[in-house]
Amino acid sequence: MASRRVLFLRTFRNDDTNFVIVNNLALALDATDRIEVVGDTRDRELATEHWQKAFGQHSRPESRIDFIVSTRTDWRRKIMERIHEADAIVLFISPKDLDFPEFSFSPSRSEIGGASNWERFMDEPMTPPLTGQGLLQEISYLNRLQRLPHTVVVCDAKFQPTLDDLIVLGGMIGYAVDLAGNLITPKLTATDKQVGHLRKVFRGITYQRPDPNCPTMPLLADAIRDALTDMAAGGSTRHLPPWKLEDLAGASPEPRRLPPDNELKIIAFSDVEKVFFIPSGEIIQIDEQEMRRILNRTAVRTGCPYCRAPMEKMFFYTRGLARLGLGNASGENDWPNAKCQVCGSKSSLFGEDMLAPQ
Repeated sequence: MASRRVLFLRTFRNDDTNFVIVNNLALALDATDRIEVVGDTRDRELATEHWQKAFGQHSRPESRIDFIVSTRTDWRRKIMERIHEADAIVLFISPKDLDFPEFSFSPSRSEIGGASNWERFMDEPMTPPLTGQGLLQEISYLNRLQRLPHTVVVCDAKFQPTLDDLIVLGGMIGYAVDLAGNLITPKLTATDKQVGHLRKVFRGITYQRPDPNCPTMPLLADAIRDALTDMAAGGSTRHLPPWKLEDLAGASPEPRRLPPDNELKIIAFSDVEKVFFIPSGEIIQIDEQEMRRILNRTAVRTGCPYCRAPMEKMFFYTRGLARLGLGNASGENDWPNAKCQVCGSKSSLFGEDMLAPQ
């Protein structure tokens, strides 16, 4: 079998458990295979500490691991490059604290839903993020690069029920209501909604760590080995995404074919890799500052009509690839829309200076 390059993605870079999982990944792979870890210089210190506990004081993690150094400004692009090039991906998900936060469901009410209940729901706070924002963005990149079928998810068994719930909730379209029509869906952030994409992964593996100090878990290594072997034996042809890797980053005044539908889009004011919810169809982005000039003070202060996210968290656009302008005396104007990058909801210009839910 030809040597493989397996990319390891993790939630928090300074979490020691990451490199316990890496040790097990090394046990699962052949001696000629390489593990890739994107991070900073601190990774080598943590990796070396845990590696030597498992493989001896004279062993070095560099013998099996390629450490790819990134910075705050370029890590997204480097992650996407490595996702694109890897033969397989192992994604380790862990909570920021001792456990994942509980979802805040709105209480069921007997009164029939109405405008007051809608406003009450929209004014409720968003559910705290499930886990690290970096990893949740990486799930978005795995989806855009169509690499989820080549991904194995690893998670501590005690967190599996919560993760399963979030995969279902993140994959929902719209909001859920009770029998009276009142909104009850937890208000998930854009990053947490990315977890819904994990329903497309090749396999999920849970483990129970018998000793908090153990450097390896043979049963976990066996499970990862079986998953990667089955993935390779499946013989499924890798389907490259229709859009180009280089078009998935940065801003450009030129049309690019982009997710989710491979239509031409002009995104000139935002880095594409930071836009979680890209509208479908041919679109051209409208600068936020231009929208601030036409919206009234209440609309600017309210921001997203759904979740009250500030204006800078909204992606403004109009249909087509040509601008007509805003507020032209001729009467021919763009029809501005907004896609909130916190809750993912769409709103549109209502009248001359307000945003209304769609």
